[in-house]
Amino acid sequence: MNELSLLKLERAKWSSYIDNNDIKKAVEYYNLYIEKLKKINPQDNKVQDEINLAKNFFQLKVTYIANKLLNEKNYTKAVELYNYAFKNDNRDINTVKNYITCLYELKHHDLTLMLLRHLESISGNNYDALKYIYIMYFTMEYYSNAIEAIKKYITIKGEENITPAEYDDLGIFYDKYSSITHNRSDRENSYYAFAKASDLAPDVEKYANNATVIAHTLGNIELARKYWERILKINKMNNESKYYYSMFCLRTGDFENWHKYYDGRLKKEHNRPYYPELKNTMWNGTQDLSNSTLLIYCEQGYGDTFWIWGYMPHIIKLAKNVIFIVQDCIYDLLKDNEYGVKVYSKDTVNIDDLIYDFYIYSMSVPTALKLDKNNISVGEGYIKSKPELIFLMKNKYFSSNKFKIGISFKGHTDGNASRNIEIKEFLLLDELENIEIYNFTQGISDEEFKIFKNNKVKNIVNDFKNFNETAAALINCDLLLTSDNCILNLAGALGVKTFALFNWAYELRWFDLTGENVIYYTSVKPYICDDLDNWQSAMIPAVNDIKKFILSKQESL
Repeated sequence: MNELSLLKLERAKWSSYIDNNDIKKAVEYYNLYIEKLKKINPQDNKVQDEINLAKNFFQLKVTYIANKLLNEKNYTKAVELYNYAFKNDNRDINTVKNYITCLYELKHHDLTLMLLRHLESISGNNYDALKYIYIMYFTMEYYSNAIEAIKKYITIKGEENITPAEYDDLGIFYDKYSSITHNRSDRENSYYAFAKASDLAPDVEKYANNATVIAHTLGNIELARKYWERILKINKMNNESKYYYSMFCLRTGDFENWHKYYDGRLKKEHNRPYYPELKNTMWNGTQDLSNSTLLIYCEQGYGDTFWIWGYMPHIIKLAKNVIFIVQDCIYDLLKDNEYGVKVYSKDTVNIDDLIYDFYIYSMSVPTALKLDKNNISVGEGYIKSKPELIFLMKNKYFSSNKFKIGISFKGHTDGNASRNIEIKEFLLLDELENIEIYNFTQGISDEEFKIFKNNKVKNIVNDFKNFNETAAALINCDLLLTSDNCILNLAGALGVKTFALFNWAYELRWFDLTGENVIYYTSVKPYICDDLDNWQSAMIPAVNDIKKFILSKQESL
């Protein structure tokens, strides 16, 4: 036997170590084996054939074991084997993919990203690899990379071969990316991808629903209508779709279908808020309450509770007794009320101890009452603040004779970030004379207001323990300039003159912002951006109106 033939016998040695799971020895003897082969004569075709065969055989056996470990989610052991396999052949696409998966699961995100980029460089026209790449980028929240990867995938595969699900993926990527960039074009690209998915598969409710949701965020009601009509034709709406359709109906003035579908939110398949299981029967507006006690349970944000409280004059005419369970920080503000409503804090009350006949989750009150544009307004001034607390706040913070402007620019939760405004957008107020500015946005440090040079912002909100104190402070303001948040709702409920700033694609609940008020609250005037996040287009007219308001107030003195 020649030297090559004798050496080949050693292949069984390192191979047996693999079979016995002694991988370190297997790697050691495998590397020695390859080195010995190269020393014989690397130019010899038979030697090169043996090297290639050995590499492939090693790769096959090691990845077979690694794949089993991966399927068992034993990432720690699997990653070691994939590391050996990767060093043996770093252009083996399946090995690289599985290696990336292990690294990601083990939270080595920098290494995951490094190997993803390597996989991109070797993927060529491998559709599976390209799809894996864009999904992993999305999973890691590298949305711009995910978009570029899926666009490459579409180009290589050819648009005519792209499935509706793949266009849906692209729509999701653009939607997530637009939440970071706030660029209108990214949101439009999201819509076009979802629309393409729905046009290719018109019988799939999911794709049409995604198209409608993004059309809503674009403020394009007619585009949304096209796909809602498709969903209605499919006639397979899930609860998520029912909820979004109800909001579309509210925005378009179809109050009847808003009433019909709005409770779909209570059973949404995704992102459903917590609703406690309540005993007895849910009130839907048809049952007689004249001899019954109705329990109303708060839901969603603080602003929603302030709004719904405005319908208590309707409710007390229908029910013998009314119980309203509210958020803890609102309790002190509403507990002593003129309506005779018994108020409890949801953080301290034991619902099982309460006696009631019917219940309703608070946001269903307007639909149960079958309200429409003619009677949905709650007016203003229906929430009262204690006179002694108002006086206390006046002496503590508002004793000057200057025009007092409250500002609020962010909600108390992340919520819909497109409603939030950066502090710098309010700098036009720094140009006004003889005013004082009061911050009503929580969690903002004094340092962040140093950009104001002429009018120091009084950061009073962090002194308040609850909304009782916040309300008393708001009453002392001549005007509130605010984004769409709970302070807007509180000011509207108190009857404080309010200028409200809305982004270009505002929430569907604000169904008509074309007039001098926002319909729900008569003391709140809307100002709408002319494009996504172009806050100055709303701020400039609002500040100009503030100037006029100050002037008219001075002339009346």
